[in-house]
Amino acid sequence: MNLILLLFTKTLATLPYSVLIFFSNIGMFILHITSYRKSIIQSNLNNSFPNKSTQEKRRITKQFYKHFAQFLIEMIKMFCISKKSIRKRIQFKNKELIQHYYSERKDVILVLGHYGNWEWGLLATSLVSNHEMVGVYKPLSSSFWNQQMKKQRSKFGATLVSMKESVRYLLKKGNKPRLIGVIGDQTPTKNEVNYWTTFLNQETAVFSGTEKLAKKLNCPVMFVHIDKIKNGYYEMSFELITENPQTHPEGEITNLHTQKLEEKIKERPEFWLWSHRRWKHSRT
Repeated sequence: MNLILLLFTKTLATLPYSVLIFFSNIGMFILHITSYRKSIIQSNLNNSFPNKSTQEKRRITKQFYKHFAQFLIEMIKMFCISKKSIRKRIQFKNKELIQHYYSERKDVILVLGHYGNWEWGLLATSLVSNHEMVGVYKPLSSSFWNQQMKKQRSKFGATLVSMKESVRYLLKKGNKPRLIGVIGDQTPTKNEVNYWTTFLNQETAVFSGTEKLAKKLNCPVMFVHIDKIKNGYYEMSFELITENPQTHPEGEITNLHTQKLEEKIKERPEFWLWSHRRWKHSRT
């Protein structure tokens, strides 16, 4: 069954993006009529934005379904997207900022969220810097699809390292400085919970591994903005959080990149992954 689905995905991926948009409209309709994860989305929105009206939250839900359907099509397109196409569809506002650290032979940690299209963001960043690109990922439950996604994510030269193996791998210095991409809003398992912060009006369990890694490597940390310009087109920019992580008290870097993501979500909430069970752990 997995092989059939993979063949279907690769066949769809060969279609022009203008044709795939038609399928995204069908997908959006299906998400609506099936109320895809609607209870999770509503709960997340209600707890995150208690002061927004029911009408506003319905509008966000509708816009999220539209974006998510387009995101799924963009995920399919990954299976045959070219370097030329990804360069055309992802523009960089200030890539010279990361190039500056390459000239200083420094690693840089890039923190982003499940916002916009983080998958295309990894592909594009692999092409714009002389750094070695390393993506830290959380393995999928299906080993088959985990291998397929690793193949697509690394197609333009990125090295993929699982969260479990990331610290050991990254503490080994290579010949080139690295850009280390980390998704900062992953939900830790219950056994991994060791730090809590306030995120979108709620007490939230967060990974503190990004901060710990930054202090071990003593390298700059940047937040990555991925702004959707129109269907299939994004603009990426980098915002420095710190150049000297070892000078920050425990938890501060984690709080800072979490706050940056919250600000981005409040600005355009429809582009965040509201169907994600982000708050499945409680502190009590």
